[in-house]
Amino acid sequence: MQLLSQGKTGKYLKYAMGEIVLVVIGILIALQINNWNEAQKAREKETSVLKSLVNSIDNDIWEYDTYVSQNLTTKKRGIDSLQAYVSANKTITEPLFIEFYNMAKQDVHFRYGNGPFEALKSSGLELISNDSLRTHINNTYTSDVPISVLLGNDFYYENKLKVDELYYKLIAIKRQKHPDGTSQLVKSLKTDDVLHNDDFLWALQLEMNKYDEDTLRIRQIRTSLLDLKSAIERELQQIT
Repeated sequence: MQLLSQGKTGKYLKYAMGEIVLVVIGILIALQINNWNEAQKAREKETSVLKSLVNSIDNDIWEYDTYVSQNLTTKKRGIDSLQAYVSANKTITEPLFIEFYNMAKQDVHFRYGNGPFEALKSSGLELISNDSLRTHINNTYTSDVPISVLLGNDFYYENKLKVDELYYKLIAIKRQKHPDGTSQLVKSLKTDDVLHNDDFLWALQLEMNKYDEDTLRIRQIRTSLLDLKSAIERELQQIT
């Protein structure tokens, strides 16, 4: 009888141990599934953030290539036209000079979209699993692009007062009234031999300097953004 009882106890113990093992295995599987689900959610969020960064970069590049590039092309045409007249020692009509000078004064303002990066910072940069890419993103949006933007805009503001002062030394702006009651602003030259005027030559040099500075900063910004875009797209190919 005792042996029979011991046999039953052994069976119960084996059964209980088997149940415990099954429960543990079930818990481990559940944890593994949960971890996998969490990893999937993190990867999906990472993918979404990376795609947002690419879209932001595309928008910035489009704006630079469209508006900023157009403004700089206009500025260069004005500068080159005025330089051609000065070099050839030719006379220039008042309307043509004013047209070229206004083109040469065309300015650009540097900016960039940092919304997706700020959102990433709020979520935590560690969301980006690739250490190298995380560093690349951080450097681009905290140093490379902001510094180029800051330097480009600072150069503009440093020269703005002097450029405007020279402009109004050369060109008068008056409001002309018409018989029908309407009016318009009319520009005219304050000097006859404007192409040999020291103020104009200095103003032209400043505009040339601004063009060179703007071109440099745009090249730096575009290079930084496009390099980062390429790195992000390579990462997206691996995780999607």
